[in-house]
Amino acid sequence: MIKRLCVSLASGAIAVVALAPAASAAATPIGSTCDDGTSIVLVFNGGGNFTPGHLVGGTATYVTQSIDATRVFTPTVGPVEVTEFHVVKPHVAAHVTTCVFDLTRVTPTGTFHAFGTSTFLVTPNS
Repeated sequence: MIKRLCVSLASGAIAVVALAPAASAAATPIGSTCDDGTSIVLVFNGGGNFTPGHLVGGTATYVTQSIDATRVFTPTVGPVEVTEFHVVKPHVAAHVTTCVFDLTRVTPTGTFHAFGTSTFLVTPNS
């Protein structure tokens, strides 16, 4: 029984190591222009509204504080779907950076367009 448990744990660890690069490669880079004059590209490895963004080519982490956005999905067949949303953390951090984004992705089922603003707490990653 212990031998089977050890083999299962080892197999799981190998699977995690093997699949980790694929998971991070699946993250969509999102370009933004920020109110401090910088142009950045972030990747978000998660699906939540407050998933932190990781700076491509750098070590900073952009911790999401709020999002004001519009999502438009134009399917290859059927009506256009428009969703507007506004989310804010209960306690927004001081000294935040606001960035504007505009993202378009074409998929086999249609075109996805998202645009709006996000407010971030920028933290160096050590």
